[in-house]
Amino acid sequence: MGRGRRVNQLEWYRFLLEQAAQAWLLLRVEDWRVVEASEAAARMLGLPLEQLRSLPLPGFRRLYKLLQQKTSESHIRAEAVLSLPDGRTHVVQAQARLASFRGTGYLWILLLGTEQEQGLVERLVLTDKLALLGQLLVGVAHEIRNPLAAIQLNLHVVKSAIPEDAAWSSSVEMALQGAQRIAELIETTLNFARPAPQVVQRHDVHEILEAALKLIQMLLYRKSVTLRRYYATEPLPVYGDARQLQQVFVNLLTNAADAIEEQGSITLSTTHEELDSGRYVVVSIADDGVGIPPEDLAHIFEPFFTRKPHGTGLGLAIARRILLQHRGELLIESRPGHGTQCIVRLPAAGEAGW
Repeated sequence: MGRGRRVNQLEWYRFLLEQAAQAWLLLRVEDWRVVEASEAAARMLGLPLEQLRSLPLPGFRRLYKLLQQKTSESHIRAEAVLSLPDGRTHVVQAQARLASFRGTGYLWILLLGTEQEQGLVERLVLTDKLALLGQLLVGVAHEIRNPLAAIQLNLHVVKSAIPEDAAWSSSVEMALQGAQRIAELIETTLNFARPAPQVVQRHDVHEILEAALKLIQMLLYRKSVTLRRYYATEPLPVYGDARQLQQVFVNLLTNAADAIEEQGSITLSTTHEELDSGRYVVVSIADDGVGIPPEDLAHIFEPFFTRKPHGTGLGLAIARRILLQHRGELLIESRPGHGTQCIVRLPAAGEAGW
């Protein structure tokens, strides 16, 4: 009687786990075979649950190696490329942790999202296009810088040749200031676009934000946008590549400014949060612009999706990818006519496990 009750309980608990809303897998480390899984995982991978069980998925070996390298981390979040029996390839975002039961090692996987091979190809094409755009940007900036240097030199010659009290002396001075401003913007653009390997260091997020604001200050001025800062009083350190994180904030701030048709305001605030998974630095960028229609909100992270007349639709896709690489996330809330709020959450320094 007792044995029958235990069998029924095991069947009941297995049923509950299979029906869980989360897409989860349990792999045996010695052969990378799935020993248990949920119906949600089977649906996400497009396989029958019985076929998924016992299926070898060595594509998760990468997550296992990352966990071994990061001994201080109980779990990690990364991409894995899975080859499925019917020839399909899936790229999945997964959260993984190690487990051991009666001397056998297991890898517990929570699937966070999946993309088919077409998505992988699109990202490769996108990478090539971005590389080409970067090269073109550097080339154009160099072509402007050379004649600009000649213009500055000649303006200095004109300035030195005329009396300081001449009627058009102030006009020459204004032209010199404008040329100098263009030169500074070109140099900043070159530094921003110049390819460089990822350099992960400890940074105060406020310093990265201020560097991003310098890049778009002319845009804010031209559109009569008021910027309000509500920074945390203490430094908010994060580990990451300053250039890449700066690119994230430039994209988000530019979008916020573009959403304001004539004049308005952008509110930039920073704080920290204590969550079950650790301590996070949070940056909020809120505008009072036109907002995003609900039918568009579901597609804003898709590459090349844009409603801007001259937009590329790449900014948010790039920003989200960079933040995922930094173990962060990007949340966007918006209502038409009430503006948009972008929330960036990054692991605080000491929590990222770099």
